[in-house]
Amino acid sequence: MATKKPTTKKKTAGDETASARQASPPPAVLEPIDEKIIAALRQSGRIANRDLARLIDVNEATVRTRLRKLESTNAVRVVAMRDLTAMGFNAIAAVGVQVKGRSAADVGAELAKIDNVITVNVTIGMYDLEAQVVADNIEELDRLLTDVIAHIEGVERLFPGLSMKILKYNPEWAPL
Repeated sequence: MATKKPTTKKKTAGDETASARQASPPPAVLEPIDEKIIAALRQSGRIANRDLARLIDVNEATVRTRLRKLESTNAVRVVAMRDLTAMGFNAIAAVGVQVKGRSAADVGAELAKIDNVITVNVTIGMYDLEAQVVADNIEELDRLLTDVIAHIEGVERLFPGLSMKILKYNPEWAPL
């Protein structure tokens, strides 16, 4: 009984480029010392390397080297973040958006330009997009939804869900 030899396709430069675009970078591997550095930075992003080294019981050069590596591999990014409630945003809504006649990504890109829209995600399921919208009060949220977002070309229907009480808000988990 003869076995059929598998056929092979010669790879071209275009194939390699396409596969490179599709491949996502491997997840960062964090060592225990990296986790300690990140935990300390979550408490105070402005802590000096010297104080950070003392806190986790390593020398300052180690902290500097680890931080450079964490930042260069995009494992962490030290940034200032707004606290929504301290900034006076008393109305927060998750808004599902159905899109028609235009790509969800294009509508999402336009939504993302609005200052009070703090996240925009292309989704599958009931909505094409999901956005988180913040406002000073209900009246401003109403204006944003009815006068601004609803008039974006391609927005077919909005499904806002007003947050009545925030049970958990963890600003430490920001997307990179």
